[in-house]
Amino acid sequence: MKNIVLLISLFALSTTVWGEDSIKKRIKKFDWNGIEVIWLEDNRYPTYDIMVYFADGALSDDSIKGETSAMFGMIQSGTRRFNQKDISENLEFFGANYSPYITHEYSLYSVNGLVKDIVPTMKMICHLFKDATFPENELTKEKRRIEDSYRNIINDQGSLASRIFREISLSGSPYDYPVGGKLKDIKKIQRAGLTKKLRYFNNEVKKRIYISGPESALVVKRVFADDCAWNGEAKYVRNIEYSPIKKDGGPEVFLVTVPKSNQAQVRIGRFLNKGEFDQLPTITLSTSFLGGGFTSRLMREVRGKGLTYSIGAFAGGQRDYGRAGISTSTANEKLIPLLETVEKTIQDAAGGTIADEDLERARGYLVGSHPFQFEESSDLLEQLVLMDHEGKSYEELFNFTERISKVNKKQVIEELQKLFGWPKQTVLILGSKSLLKNLKAKGMEVKMMDYKKFL
Repeated sequence: MKNIVLLISLFALSTTVWGEDSIKKRIKKFDWNGIEVIWLEDNRYPTYDIMVYFADGALSDDSIKGETSAMFGMIQSGTRRFNQKDISENLEFFGANYSPYITHEYSLYSVNGLVKDIVPTMKMICHLFKDATFPENELTKEKRRIEDSYRNIINDQGSLASRIFREISLSGSPYDYPVGGKLKDIKKIQRAGLTKKLRYFNNEVKKRIYISGPESALVVKRVFADDCAWNGEAKYVRNIEYSPIKKDGGPEVFLVTVPKSNQAQVRIGRFLNKGEFDQLPTITLSTSFLGGGFTSRLMREVRGKGLTYSIGAFAGGQRDYGRAGISTSTANEKLIPLLETVEKTIQDAAGGTIADEDLERARGYLVGSHPFQFEESSDLLEQLVLMDHEGKSYEELFNFTERISKVNKKQVIEELQKLFGWPKQTVLILGSKSLLKNLKAKGMEVKMMDYKKFL
């Protein structure tokens, strides 16, 4: 509790301005035992953030999907020396926060806390990576927890719709299966498989370490060397080739049914092949104009007609694939007007009907908000992780405002056509079976499925 009060006080008192030029000077790189280390010097607070990047993710799962996610999620469940309660109390004593983040392409394990406790905290984290045993009783509880969370997702239909939309819109690509697996996969996860998976990530997968904090945080160099025993001999990097996915002549419309629903969750979007998401400033400005806030084109058109409270658009990618999408919801009786309005709004914008003041409003918002992503060092570290993962220069992050200022209306129109051209879209509607009648009455070919297929 004292640590929390201290941190709140320090954050409240701090008035330091951390500009982009200053940040560039504070990024330094080292070689620790063959592992690249990126240090973001941050003397504002006596705290640290550490992120360990592993160059493989859920695509390493073979017959048992969700195994990578389960392994990282259970690494603190017990070792030969400590049980889960001991580990939790030890890390809580030092005020440490720790969590994994798993994607198909890479995995991330993050730790943060007070610099004065960084050595004992990281010694425990390294101990977990070296000696996790995944006790049977804890594994049973964790599997039950995961299964319950999947079954209960019906109570959060927004999250359920996003989960289903990801699988459907990415269908046919290597990235369509959920990172955490499905109910049928969780039953198959066993201790032996988790132990083997941990050994694989420890001994074979390439790593990169990201640290933010004062120079005193670099004392963890010896902890990583002695306690984690990681080195540059682990070199495996997940790479995958796939045939480009092309969808046209659509949109494809899916109705995924849930019982007793008086609201329809709507997701519209598509898979982006390698090369379709490279022009980040153009993509960012285009999606911000279309659905980036209360002044966006979609928000004014759709909400202005009372068809929804909120709607947003996004587009972007990782290294080898990307996604574009629109997310909203509406009352059952307003579904058809909402779909018609979204289609018309996209067609008008992609057809060139864009007012200069609307585009400049979106540009101004992005330019004004860009520096705020540097306020929290953990957010900036995540940006650096992604830039390195994609093989991009950090300069692309820091000259973003300059680049976005050069994007013109013609480029935005072309980008909207590529990203959101209506025949290329996958449309997911999560809601009642009764919606099918109205969809078909509008001449839509609809594929209907039950939501349980996606759990």
